[in-house]
Amino acid sequence: MSQHLEEKSLPELRDIADELGIEYPNNISKAKIIQKLVEDDEAVEGKPADVEGVKVKKRESAADIKARMNKLIRLRVSSNDPQYKGRNGVTLQVGNKTAVVGKFIPFNTIWHCQEPVLNSLKRRQWRQTVFKTDRTTGMKVPVTSVHPSFIIELLPSLTEKELAKLATDQSARGSIPMDSDTNV
Repeated sequence: MSQHLEEKSLPELRDIADELGIEYPNNISKAKIIQKLVEDDEAVEGKPADVEGVKVKKRESAADIKARMNKLIRLRVSSNDPQYKGRNGVTLQVGNKTAVVGKFIPFNTIWHCQEPVLNSLKRRQWRQTVFKTDRTTGMKVPVTSVHPSFIIELLPSLTEKELAKLATDQSARGSIPMDSDTNV
């Protein structure tokens, strides 16, 4: 690449650097600008560029992405949206090319859901339109307001003591099958 660049004049090299967004001083020499262009090309081809104050993040594996997406958060969700009136809860799935997470979340019940599902619930909104009479013209004018669809109460995670109590309660009720219960 550097041979190709050495054939160009200094103004042409400056134009190339400007197009690539490379900063350089006004009195830069031809050799220095070629060096900057070569360094930029190497950074683009997989070698990370050394930028002050920026850490290069390691690429996340599929297992790491799935683990991060399956992180459960304890919460209570209530509906604020008229379309959910009379329903017991909401079913929602969120995903990307690596994993899809989601589940049914009942209303007004302490529950656990995945973090991406929670973030999606937080973003949901509904629009309310009310018609008010304009005093000057006497015409009815629509007034629109946007409200969050769900009231979400984030709760602290269960403690180890609470988890142990829950496990003994579930095993006493037989709600979770034990490994010895399965006959194959």
